[in-house]
Amino acid sequence: EVAASRLRPDQVQATAYTVKIAAADARPVAADTRRVLLDATAPFAATTATRASSPMHKLPMASDDDRGLLAEAYLSGVENLPAVATLRAGRWPRATARPLETVLFDSTARLLGLTVGSRVHLGAQVGRAPAPAVDVVVVGLVRPEAGAGWDRDPLGGAGFDPHPADLAYASQVNAYGPFLVTLDDLLAGGSALDRLEVTARPDLSAPTGPGLDRLTSSLLGADRMLSGKLGDRVEFDRVTSPIPDTLLDARRQQELIASSVLAFALIGVVLTAIALALAGRLATSERTDERALLSALGLDRGQFALLAAVEAVVLAVLAAAVSIPASTALHSTLTHLSPLADAGLTSRPIVTPAQVVAVVSGALALAVLHVGLAVRRVPDSGDRRSRRELLARSGVDVLLCALAAVGWWQLRAQPAAGGSRADVVRVLAPALILAASIAIVLRLLPLALARAERFATRARGLVWPLAAHQAARRPQAVAAALLIGLACAAATFGTAFGATWAASQRDQADLAVGTDLAIALAKPPTAGQGVQVGAATGGTITPVVEHNVAVGQYLGEGSSAPQLVALDTRQAGRLLRGRSDDRWSDVARPAAPTSTVTGPVLPRSATLTLTGTATGGGSIVVTPELLLQDATGLRTACSGPPIELDGRPHPVPGCVPADGLRLVAVSIPVTSTSWEVINAHVDVVLTVPATFPAQWSLRAAAPLSGQTSRRVVSASGDRLHVSADVGFSDPLALSRTLVATAFPDPGPVPLVVSTRFARDVSAHRGSVLSLGFGSTAIVGVVKDVVPTIPSAPGAPGALADVDTLTRALAVRGEFTSPVTAWWVGHPRAGSTVDALHLGEVTTRSGETARLTNGPLRASLPAMFRILVTASVLLLLGGVVLHVVYDVRQRALEVARLRGLGVSRRDLRLMLLAEHAAVLLPLLALGAVVGAAANWAVAPLLVRSDTGAVAVPPATTAWPWATGSALLAALVVGGGLAVAAVVSIQARRADAAHLRVAS
Repeated sequence: EVAASRLRPDQVQATAYTVKIAAADARPVAADTRRVLLDATAPFAATTATRASSPMHKLPMASDDDRGLLAEAYLSGVENLPAVATLRAGRWPRATARPLETVLFDSTARLLGLTVGSRVHLGAQVGRAPAPAVDVVVVGLVRPEAGAGWDRDPLGGAGFDPHPADLAYASQVNAYGPFLVTLDDLLAGGSALDRLEVTARPDLSAPTGPGLDRLTSSLLGADRMLSGKLGDRVEFDRVTSPIPDTLLDARRQQELIASSVLAFALIGVVLTAIALALAGRLATSERTDERALLSALGLDRGQFALLAAVEAVVLAVLAAAVSIPASTALHSTLTHLSPLADAGLTSRPIVTPAQVVAVVSGALALAVLHVGLAVRRVPDSGDRRSRRELLARSGVDVLLCALAAVGWWQLRAQPAAGGSRADVVRVLAPALILAASIAIVLRLLPLALARAERFATRARGLVWPLAAHQAARRPQAVAAALLIGLACAAATFGTAFGATWAASQRDQADLAVGTDLAIALAKPPTAGQGVQVGAATGGTITPVVEHNVAVGQYLGEGSSAPQLVALDTRQAGRLLRGRSDDRWSDVARPAAPTSTVTGPVLPRSATLTLTGTATGGGSIVVTPELLLQDATGLRTACSGPPIELDGRPHPVPGCVPADGLRLVAVSIPVTSTSWEVINAHVDVVLTVPATFPAQWSLRAAAPLSGQTSRRVVSASGDRLHVSADVGFSDPLALSRTLVATAFPDPGPVPLVVSTRFARDVSAHRGSVLSLGFGSTAIVGVVKDVVPTIPSAPGAPGALADVDTLTRALAVRGEFTSPVTAWWVGHPRAGSTVDALHLGEVTTRSGETARLTNGPLRASLPAMFRILVTASVLLLLGGVVLHVVYDVRQRALEVARLRGLGVSRRDLRLMLLAEHAAVLLPLLALGAVVGAAANWAVAPLLVRSDTGAVAVPPATTAWPWATGSALLAALVVGGGLAVAAVVSIQARRADAAHLRVAS
């Protein structure tokens, strides 16, 4: 519930898309779609937002029928338009006004030469169900707000597109829009709808578990519900929402963490059971004399059972009465401490039915155990164990070791993909391994004490030989050894495992994000965007390409397609993060370009001019495309209008929206409006308000087609001159595209690939690969192989230099920016990158916090602390319990030694040495067992948040400061407990005690 309440706004929405709606069905379809979404998001209150667009209308004012150039525009209606756009001039449109009122993007109005008050005639709609022409009047100019959903506009919020994606009826079309009208006018104005989009946003600020389950189920079936509701009134419909996947993933993470919490809770349960068994045994032994007296008075076994039952019931009632409020208060206190409080999981004191059942059941179980111990004959503490008891204990030890070995083997054999549900092996294995290891230690401890006894007999005096003799000969001295050793091992294991788990989560976060701050762009970057990102973050920035590629004919297996990650490798040491970040500078260096790119620096809002001539008959048209580079290395394209090569200068406006942009390449696709043209010679001159460097290269985007020859490029002053012979026998437009660049062809792109990538495509150092990047083929060469690539953990990934990659794409005529993200290294505190609304922002620190202290995962580090604390308390309690019992049982022996003249100082020293001979080896060996268990088990238990093997693999960590402090606390605490009990007993050992005891 807490995780759901913290979801980002873009994660809490459901959107219904419908396509191709007849004019008569526009309003009913919109209403039905909204109703389906509201039903699907119940029981949560939801708000909806609707936007719709008409099919394209002919735009006569920008068309040129004589030259075969067609302009088109479309109407759009957006609910609550002032919330997603900023009014720059005029006013907002009014509903039901005649003529129809509209507002335009200021960039679109500038291209069309429109102002507030302009009247525009839109021709009939283009398509199978044309609508009549419509006149609109411009009443305002607006600018789209970033992050307001304009990326889903037919033109992506750009306002103009010279190459509409859905073009099917003309070769030269310019698309303008949207002409924004009120939503009611669009739905009721007799216009068909090309697309309708309704978005519902449920309020998850205070969700409940059952409500989230219902929401998930409803949204998973919403697509089917919408199709049944709309029927054949639409051509296509679909409901998409990230909510079900997000909530299901949250459930999986919760189950995964729950299984780990159960594993550590089981260790605590085992420790508690051992402590209770020890307490019961010692209490029963303490009451042996009382039992003997009652037997002498005539009580039989049944009466003993009745007496014990009454006593047990009274104790169980008292225990339950104390435990229920105590556990409630303890739980509430724990939730107000880190990390549960940091995760928002604080809870007020509350009693739950499950809690009452657990406490009462536990009290009753202890009562039954008490009765069983009371009626059982307890052997004298000094009795020697029989051979059968020794054999039985050996059988238990062997069984524990066998189960522990099976558990460890099963952990190693678990699938890499893993799973989220609690696995019996994962839950039992840690407790079994710790218990089996301590069982072996208990087997070795008597042997060590016996050897110590032999060495002690050589010492002078009585204290040390007697202490060693008692430690080695008295079996009750080892009675609490299992509790002490296992508690120390559990505390050490919990501390070390917690450090290992936290370190692994940090490593996973570092590798998953790849850098300190990453911005996943919601739409392609715009010119000069890098400067804005740099100003907002203040760190080392680079444009980043994250794109699936085909390697030859290989597209990947399942959902694991080969992924190419490209960034500025010259900044790799300051950008990349991961366990191997000290290697990235050396590894990435072979992929860095060896030369810089030069080109004329254009002033802001500069207008370029293109002049050209053509011979060969017919009308020759070019549509220039410019590649601009900003100070951060980002390269973006700007398409000019179709220009006829008629010898006249034609402006190419609107391509320089920011200062400092450098023109680095020009693409000139050559087309003809006449089918009779076979060959032509074209001369094109591009004039800019800056100075061209002398070194420019010219090539055909598709040189193998043979459609261009005698290519010549020259740069002088403010002019770039391009000429070539062009053939028209190949129908592919790319075959007649000339590309002039300020850099040569970079050749094969150097790649650093992951081991999985190399394995999948059988690559090695020096391998030459053919990469399909979208519709463009480039050549790459493998320079190095590394375990994994940042931002693509465990995936078949390749690392390249973004400068080299964009050069390789540009010389092949692909100017569209492949950049999908921005990476920032060492951003300043309080960066304002969120205000840019460029896309999802992920930070390394935020991802680390999510993986370690998020609401879905905070219970595991909390359990580490609880286990360590409980282990320490149980260990110290066991030490005190055992020493008190042991010293009381030996009161007569101590008194006799006192009567024989042994000083109190020597008695204290003897008792301290005796108990230290057992306690210190147990603590040392318990710490070794805990550390060894962490080394053997932790890398197998630590998984990713999906349940798969962690990437990078978890490595054992030992917290020296915390671990040393823990061991010191155990030694000091145990020593103080022993010293306190021994001192009290030594003072009581006098002649009076001797006479009473006799």
